[in-house]
Amino acid sequence: MIEENGYSLVKVNNAAYKPFKLALWEFVQCLLTSLNLFDLE
Repeated sequence: MIEENGYSLVKVNNAAYKPFKLALWEFVQCLLTSLNLFDLE
């Protein structure tokens, strides 16, 4: 029973972490892009 609950918790954490990871990656890409534009000026 505990193992099943632990596994479900991991699945929920992964499901919640995925969009967070994608948002973080987009933020990093935007940051790098703006830094590159700033360097070009």
